[in-house]
Amino acid sequence: MGLLEFANFTVADVVKKSIPSFYSQNPLLDAMRKRNKVIRSGGTNVRVPRIKSGHSDISELNGTNLEIPLAKKETFDFIFGDWARFVKPIILPHIDRDRMQSNEDKKRWVQDTTMAVMQSFQNSVARQMFVGDVGQLSGFGTLNGFASGLSSSGFERGALEFDTPADQTTAGNQYMNLARNEDTVDDQNNWYNQYKAHTGIATDFLTVAEELKITADSYAEDNEGISIGLTSILNHVEIGDAVRIYGTTGTGIMYRPEDLESGMAQKTIHVINGVKYFNSRFMTDARIQAVGGSTDTKFVYLLNPNGIQYYVNANNDFRVTKFTDHTLHGNMDADVGYVFLETQLAVHQLLIQACTSDEP
Repeated sequence: MGLLEFANFTVADVVKKSIPSFYSQNPLLDAMRKRNKVIRSGGTNVRVPRIKSGHSDISELNGTNLEIPLAKKETFDFIFGDWARFVKPIILPHIDRDRMQSNEDKKRWVQDTTMAVMQSFQNSVARQMFVGDVGQLSGFGTLNGFASGLSSSGFERGALEFDTPADQTTAGNQYMNLARNEDTVDDQNNWYNQYKAHTGIATDFLTVAEELKITADSYAEDNEGISIGLTSILNHVEIGDAVRIYGTTGTGIMYRPEDLESGMAQKTIHVINGVKYFNSRFMTDARIQAVGGSTDTKFVYLLNPNGIQYYVNANNDFRVTKFTDHTLHGNMDADVGYVFLETQLAVHQLLIQACTSDEP
């Protein structure tokens, strides 16, 4: 079997086998996959459901008022946004092929190259999802509310804003083509995320995070609430330092007695008040600041994955094309195949999500 035939026979299988790690190595994608929040669909648009009101009005009945108004409100609606469509070539240069000494070396080279392409895909998706600064993926939705001017309709801005609800709902501020709104009268049709500034990880972060979780969870229909905290590596270490084990001074409790006995009491494990904290090397303060020109620091997302959906077009879910010799069909001395991904990230319940930062 020649190398071209081997690539056509093998690469699609390597890509397929790498997809589980694409999800498992991203804490948010992994959580959504486990909760059936990864939606494989099709069509010309992404169709996102949004709960918007209390369905109907409540009335008090008494001896003088027996009338029941039957005016129905729109309980939920659908928001439509564009797919983000990406392609990444797998390039097998003939000069590298011709200098390998055995067929086994060539086959291993094809497999390793494919895995490197998938790892790059995973890194780019994670960075855009958390920070929103990957130019080649500007059509893909991001959590970072500082991001603006993105290229897909409905996802021109990031989802979670590092501002109070009142500041989020300023004129013209939208997410998914809907104006952010805070209903302080009927507490319906709200379209904003929870936010409160902390003064430092070591000072009041844990208190602020707990307040945000309690507030966001009070709007959640699920019994889980916020369960994921996501931040930078440095912040993750500082969160571990801010929490102490039973019997020592500190601002919170991280471990149960059985954790101590089993040896699970380690700084690298952070589960605080039902929130499991993860880190991402992409979520540095400098990157998030650069996107929006912010002077804030110590950014942390507090997420309820039940209110977030990851969409994948079933026709382009890491679809692999056949490899062709581009000396015959192009202008490159290489065999080339392509991997296609059509996807989108949508936060369809903003009210049950939160974020915090240290305002200078």
